[in-house]
Amino acid sequence: MTMDLRSRVLAGQGILKADTILERCRILNVNTKEILDGDTAIMSGNIVGIGDVSELKGENTNVIDIGGRFISPGLMDGHVHVESSMVTLGQFSRAAIAHGTTSVVIDPHEIANVLGRDGIEIILKEARTLPLNVFVAIPSCVPATSFETSGASITTNDIEFLINDECVVALGEMMDYPGVLAADEMKLSMIKTALENKLVVDGHCPKLQGKDLWGYMCAGITSEHEAIEYDEALEKLRLGMKLMIREGSAARSLEKFLPRLISDGISLENVFFITDDKHPGHLLQGYMNVIVRRAISMGLDPLDAISLCTINTARHYHVDHLVGSISIGRKADLVVLDDLENFAIHSVYVNGQLHTDHLPEYHYPDHVFNTIEYGTITAEDLRLIATPGKKIGLNVIGVLPDEIMTQQIELNMESDPDGILIPDVDRDLLSVAVVERHGKNGNVGRGFIKGFGVKQGAFGQSIGHDSHNVIVTGTDHSDMALCVNHIKKMQGGICIVKDGKVIDSLPLPFAGLLSTWSVEEVDEKLTQMHQVMRELGCTLPAPFITHSFIALPVIPHIRLTDAGMFDVDNFRLIESIRDKT
Repeated sequence: MTMDLRSRVLAGQGILKADTILERCRILNVNTKEILDGDTAIMSGNIVGIGDVSELKGENTNVIDIGGRFISPGLMDGHVHVESSMVTLGQFSRAAIAHGTTSVVIDPHEIANVLGRDGIEIILKEARTLPLNVFVAIPSCVPATSFETSGASITTNDIEFLINDECVVALGEMMDYPGVLAADEMKLSMIKTALENKLVVDGHCPKLQGKDLWGYMCAGITSEHEAIEYDEALEKLRLGMKLMIREGSAARSLEKFLPRLISDGISLENVFFITDDKHPGHLLQGYMNVIVRRAISMGLDPLDAISLCTINTARHYHVDHLVGSISIGRKADLVVLDDLENFAIHSVYVNGQLHTDHLPEYHYPDHVFNTIEYGTITAEDLRLIATPGKKIGLNVIGVLPDEIMTQQIELNMESDPDGILIPDVDRDLLSVAVVERHGKNGNVGRGFIKGFGVKQGAFGQSIGHDSHNVIVTGTDHSDMALCVNHIKKMQGGICIVKDGKVIDSLPLPFAGLLSTWSVEEVDEKLTQMHQVMRELGCTLPAPFITHSFIALPVIPHIRLTDAGMFDVDNFRLIESIRDKT
């Protein structure tokens, strides 16, 4: 229950007695970077006393002996798309809190690309039922660009409608940096609305430096998590951007940036940790606690490592009056540690209550389970056709292990007597297609891709950042078509096909993005499907994550959307067939 201001004042003075007192704590104070011995008094989920709290103890106070263990503020993820966990927000929160993460800033632009403002409102409604502190950044780029088809769009009017919700703290990552630099009226209107309402505006501008970066920042954008090289990250820090060091499932920069920041003696006051994307298997293994532990192992002082995952994040989003530190009046979200250097978690308290795995039942509206709207797809729909029996030049997408960036590769291949371009497994040259799934226009983007290593069959999914059209890749167009049609039958999910049969699948019926299963159940199924992919010859460690980013037209260098092949560097559509000589 939320304590009113009057009760909080009286509790702090000991006139009202604490509900709970944690005794013999070693308090990790991120305000002053000190370790303080003392007790912690809690009333109605808020911290009302620190140190000698004997006057706050009453007859009914629950006194818990911490036994001299360290007490950390609950950890905070400064930017995450919870949809990447493939489970509902409630299931995500259960796993997050178990690993000491009690606050997240979510950017629900995956849901928004499918369901629009309605999807964001559904997320906000569920968030209010959970023990996890869920702060929301309103998606700014839905769709991410005009070169793809999304299920919905987010406008300035939508932002104005959502902006007064108490959970909303920011305008989400402004991925359309070309639009900002061109002074696009709609993008600037969104930013202006956010700034006028005292919201942070988060950035997304890989490789942007010099005068272009100045122009982008002049719009009022104050953070960045897409810096690729250290010098780029340092320039952005020096110019006044907050640097989000990303260590997620799809992209990682901790090892690239943190040791150099430490060795160069750069202040970390404007740096904090994020994951961006957290896959279910990784979420079960750990969350922000893993990043803190790794940062300490890289030589960062434990209190500084914890600060980059608590107070620094909370200050950026102007919620440090609620969370981010063990301070009077803040929420009693606390992580009890057996060992500081290894950030070994003993227990977690949320709102002053010992966390358990209990999750309240929550019911979603029926329409979130009916979002795949294309008709039957045939093999012919997915083929690239050229002049029969000729050598054809292709623009090919090259994927890399553990990277979301792609390479643009130029290759030649012979068309068959009917002009069909057939996948070539000997050269690891697979057919790829993106099928518009929202019932808007029936687009199908077609091309070729290299780097998966698959020798037979097809695999597809309805997770396709950011517009979430269906992506399918394979060695055989008939198998690819079966894959796409089975995804429609499931109303979203991941599917693997071989020799004309569906050999494995994971239903994701919530907006075609999320399962209604637990994190453990989803991870078990994905582990099984990864093994099936290896048996088909796949050489990538996380093929479905890599696959999900193939259509994202804001990450260099080349992508495939439902509208066709896209050159990110020059921000324009190009032909999959480069020439027909």
